This record gives sequence, structure tokens and C-alpha cells, in this order.
Amino acid sequence: MSIEPDSVGIYLREISKYPMLTPEQEIICARQVQQMMVVQQHQQQRQELLHRQLTLAELATEMGKSETEISQILRLGQKAKEKMIAANLRLVVAIAKKHRWSHLEFLDLVQEGSIGLQKAVERFDSNRGYKFSTCAYWWIRQEITKAIANKSTTIRTPSNFNDRLIKLKKARAVKLARVDF
Repeated sequence: MSIEPDSVGIYLREISKYPMLTPEQEIICARQVQQMMVVQQHQQQRQELLHRQLTLAELATEMGKSETEISQILRLGQKAKEKMIAANLRLVVAIAKKHRWSHLEFLDLVQEGSIGLQKAVERFDSNRGYKFSTCAYWWIRQEITKAIANKSTTIRTPSNFNDRLIKLKKARAVKLARVDF
């Protein structure tokens, strides 16, 4: 199924409406997301252990906080996550453009890159001193290349096999470039 060029244009116009974050805003949002992730991870671990859903009151008691604090951490964390994702969708598009040579549709590449962006937001640690875009670039590229490897061929091959194949092709190209004809 072919995507109309208009839908790509509409998408690009829509994402350009979201402002970029300043480094200070990135740090604030990243900390809020990390606090949310700590609460969610604790909740998930306890639910797996107890084999049931935890109530907000139980979660708050276990974490030594009030229900209001837990609710606020979750709400602010989710808003910060959405804000970071929206502000960095242009990075996803830029990376997806570099992979237009693949057999996947452009919007499919963008969708896979967005999954990587979400992972980057959830895993970013502002205390390490790196810019968010550095971390996000890696995760976005990972998801796009994984999608290309998994969905471009009829027969799915393991990703490590694809990595070896790429290295082999590069080595062959270098070797052929050195040979005089």
C-alpha cells in the first residue's frame, strides 16, 4: 500500500509545531520521567510477586509516599515523556530519511524510529552528562535498522547474522577498492 505524499507532508507540518526543548527543560523532563519509571518498575515488580494489581494506596505505602505524591509523579512523568517525544520527532524523521534506501515505507521507518525514541526517553539518564539527542539517536537508529533487518526480507534472519553480513559486505568493498584492475 502506497502512502500519499500529502500524508508525509501533513505529518512533517504537524511535528514542526512542537517546540524544541532547551537543555534545562530536557533535564527537568528527564528527571520527571525517571521518577515515573522508578514508581512503575516498583509497581510492576510487586505485582509480579503478588500476582495481582496493586492499589495506589498500597503502592504509596510501600514507597513511603502519599497517594497524592505518587499520582503527581506518574502524571508529571507521563506529561514530560510526551513532551520529550513530541519535541524530538524531527530527529526521528532525519534518521529515517537516511534509511530511505530500504524496502520499508518512509512512514514505517518513522514509526519504528518513534519506538526507539520512546525507549530513549525511558532510559535516558541526565546525570551521565550526555545530551538527550545523543542517546536518542542511538536508540532510534537501533529500532530502524532492526525493523529493516526483520521486515525487508521474505525470510527473517537473526539480527547478529545481518550485522555480520553488513560487516562482510563492507570488508569486501574495501578489499575490492584496493585491487587494481
